[in-house]
Amino acid sequence: MNSCCAVCVTYNPDMGILQQVISAAVGQVGKVYVVDNGSREPFDDFFDQFGNVDGIFLNENKGIAAAHNVGIDLARKAGCHYLLLLDQDSILPEGALSRYLEIMNQEQADGMDIAVLGPRYRSPDTGHSSLFVRFNWFRNSYHKNERNSLLFDADMLISSGSFYDIRMFDSVGLFDEGLFIDHVDTEWCLRAKNSGLRCIGVWDILMTHSLGEGSLRVWFLRWHVQPLHKPFRLYYIFRNSLLLYRLPHISIKWVSGDILRLFRLLIVYSLFSPDRIRAIRWIFRGLYDGIQGKRGKAA
Repeated sequence: MNSCCAVCVTYNPDMGILQQVISAAVGQVGKVYVVDNGSREPFDDFFDQFGNVDGIFLNENKGIAAAHNVGIDLARKAGCHYLLLLDQDSILPEGALSRYLEIMNQEQADGMDIAVLGPRYRSPDTGHSSLFVRFNWFRNSYHKNERNSLLFDADMLISSGSFYDIRMFDSVGLFDEGLFIDHVDTEWCLRAKNSGLRCIGVWDILMTHSLGEGSLRVWFLRWHVQPLHKPFRLYYIFRNSLLLYRLPHISIKWVSGDILRLFRLLIVYSLFSPDRIRAIRWIFRGLYDGIQGKRGKAA
């Protein structure tokens, strides 16, 4: 396990949950780097309770992609061969790293080019467990393990809980810092798949993770469990979708389904958001800046 590093990105974290996140990781990896994205209150002394955790405090919120890239650089300099990415609320189950290493070693021995391994996740609020996604025309399809296999060829995996051979960042590249928050994982996975690499979901690793600040079950051609975000996040969701549409490695199937997803989000937040006026303003601001090609943090 000493060849594995974990990078956990934080921003104004719940310290009780963060303690659970780090406690679940420290026994499974050789080193944990916590990259804090300019939280309001410093928590340097929090890491004293752990033996193999370093805190890196950025002077401002530079976005999740930039924080991931800082962590990748630290892991490279430490000589780590494998990298685990975590969010501040993602609690990895016991034995997850051993399972990742077993799969990675076996697949590489078989000549398979794996870009990333990733878990399923369960929301602590709703108990809803995720499935793995494939992109189809005008919709995504979500799958359980096929034919009792515990591995699934997915079209993308969320970055939290994802596991990499660190050499993949030499061939695929780092995360796109211009996206700042949303679609960072989508863009990287599609870039990797465009190079012929695989994104493998591991069915028997189930971590605890919240996607959004709540959820809503809505009907739009079929039933959806829709994560609810704070209004400002809608800016990045809509803007970054438009930015990705222009990239040559982005799947046209994903674009067709994402356009419908944005339409669904516009309807859901216009009707059900507790702060619908601000939500609509952020949406249209994101659309405008996406058309203009604006990148980075919202001004």
